[in-house]
Formats: sequence, structure tokens, C-alpha cells
Amino acid sequence: MTVLLAEGRAHPATVGSLVEFLGDAALSVTNLGVNPYFAEDLPDVADAVVAAYPVVLPLLQTSIPDHARLYAENLVVIAQLAPLVDRREELAALIHVWLQRGPGPRAPWVCCLGQLGVDVRGLLFDPDPAVRLRAALAHEDDPRSQHLIRAALGNPPPPSLHHFEIVAAAIRVASTFDMIETAACEVARRDDWTGFDKGWGALVRFAFAEPYGQRRPLTDPQRALLRALAANDHLWDPKNGSCRLVFTQAGLPHSRVACRQLASS
Repeated sequence: MTVLLAEGRAHPATVGSLVEFLGDAALSVTNLGVNPYFAEDLPDVADAVVAAYPVVLPLLQTSIPDHARLYAENLVVIAQLAPLVDRREELAALIHVWLQRGPGPRAPWVCCLGQLGVDVRGLLFDPDPAVRLRAALAHEDDPRSQHLIRAALGNPPPPSLHHFEIVAAAIRVASTFDMIETAACEVARRDDWTGFDKGWGALVRFAFAEPYGQRRPLTDPQRALLRALAANDHLWDPKNGSCRLVFTQAGLPHSRVACRQLASS
């Protein structure tokens, strides 16, 4: 594969897929590094991906705009491998160029820079809300970032961001559920059932880190969340086991009527 790319023998229609394959391979090395089942194979995979890096990098330098983002996102994943730590600065410099000159949304380029460890806090005041939020997600320890993340939680996400990312970040930067109660209730009112894992469900798990019990009275923020959930038509299909599991793990009944009663008790 590397030889095909290096010698320009890969069909143009397949180059993007080959680069994505290398990015997926790098991600597997990173994610499976602690899994003893793959310990024997991963070093060879890592070596092959690292060897491909200097071949893929020029693709970003000479790319047309339509392909540049794909190359950059996969190069960033590849650059997370330890042997390439010294090559990240040059990649960041190329991405900076695309951030300044490239057409289309700028937020994905900011995301790439953040993943490379580049300080993008200067963009916390950018006029583009997506850019501001991407910069905030790259610097969650900054109080200004935390304010932006909490403020973003209650609103539909800007283009190129998914609200699951914002939910996860809001939970990370909040010391208690009370800090994000109002925004979390907005999510609970509008999210559909597919948010059982990383959307409204994650917020329920955060609010009920200790499952509800009759001897543990509900707090006002927990009641507010129950009222918001009860107002959402998408969460109460009795055949939906995923939704029911969220409520069960929180010690709550998967019953709209029962949750309304709890919220008013």
C-alpha cells in the first residue's frame, strides 16, 4: 500500500480510502495497545503505519480542498503514534495553512490542531461559534472554555460538531449536575431515543451517579431533569430496552406517569 502511494500507482479514486485505512490502523494501535490479545501483532502494524506517514504527508501539501480535510484528519491520528512525536509540529504547520486559506468550515482544522496539542486558546474569541467551541474542547481546563461548553450544551450544536461531543465535555467540566441542570434539561426535552448512550442517557447517569432510592430524596435539579424527560415523547416506548436500561440503572421507573409523580413528590 505504501509503495503504491509513494510511486503514484494507486488509482486516484482509491487514494482516499487507502489513507483512511492507514488512519484506522493507527487508531487500532492506539486503542488496542493495552489489550494483551493483540500485543503480538500491533508492533508490526504500528511500524507499517509509521513508515507510511512520510508518504501520506505530501498528499496534504498538494491536495485539492475537497480531499485535504480527509488527509489531515487521518494524518493527525497517525501522528499520535509515539515514534512520530517529533513530526507533529510540521503537520500542525500544514494544517495552520489550510485553516487560514482553505475554503469551507474552519472548525475541523481547529479540531485537528487541538488533537496535535497546539494551543488554540486564541480562537476562544473567534466570531465563528463552531471555531470557538472547537477551541474550547481542546482546552477544557480553561475557565473560559468551560463557560463556552456549558453554554453550548443547551443549544443545537453548530455545524461540524455533534451534540454528543458537547454532552461529554459538559459532564467532564462540571463538578456536579447542578452546574449544568438548565442546559441538561434542554437536551432531555429535545433528544430522541438514540441519545440513550451519549446524549440524554449520559446526563441521566451523571445526575443519578448514585441510583435513586426511596430513602434518598430527589434533589431539585434531579426533579427538573425528570420533568424534562417526561415531556419528551421519544423516550417512553415500552419496547425500547435501551431507554428502559438507562432508567433502571438510575433506579428510576421507565414510566412517564411514575416519573412525573416522582418529580412532583
